[in-house]
Amino acid sequence: MPALLSFLRRHRRNIGIPLALAALLLARFDPRFLLPSVILVTFGESIRVWAAGHLRKEQILTTGGPYRFMRNPLYLGSFLIAVGFGLASGSVWVWLIIFGYFLLVYIPVVKYEERILREKFPEYDTYAASVPAFYPSLTPYQFSSTKFSFRQAIRNREYNAVIGILAVYAFLIFISPGDNLSLRP
Repeated sequence: MPALLSFLRRHRRNIGIPLALAALLLARFDPRFLLPSVILVTFGESIRVWAAGHLRKEQILTTGGPYRFMRNPLYLGSFLIAVGFGLASGSVWVWLIIFGYFLLVYIPVVKYEERILREKFPEYDTYAASVPAFYPSLTPYQFSSTKFSFRQAIRNREYNAVIGILAVYAFLIFISPGDNLSLRP
């Protein structure tokens, strides 16, 4: 099982790209859901930028910014982005891909990453006991390890997500067939 978790962690993007392409091919753009989609995607990407601007991968245990409220803000942001695109997709199949991917890939990856963090940072157990994994806490963690840096968000290549978001919307709006405005498989 650890080998599978390690594989999923290393290759989640390689698994996600063909699934995203399949989702795009199955999408039937529904303009009625464009505004709520853009709101969710923007909110999700804002969380990701905020998190990426604090994250110092493998250097320190990041407990600043959104990490004060939840342990996996990047994954929450990604999930909100996916749900936003699901709204605009007009396809039940796209929803199945989204939820299947998150359940089968991201949840095991989070468990694997937590094990790595426990091994690398002795203070992780104290942090994990105070901060929820998948939903924000109303009480922030008392210790903030980092300050936001836009340069850090760029170092963490968050611009790739912004480019991807723009590409998906361009595809949905200009290429995806939108002839049927009902949610259909």
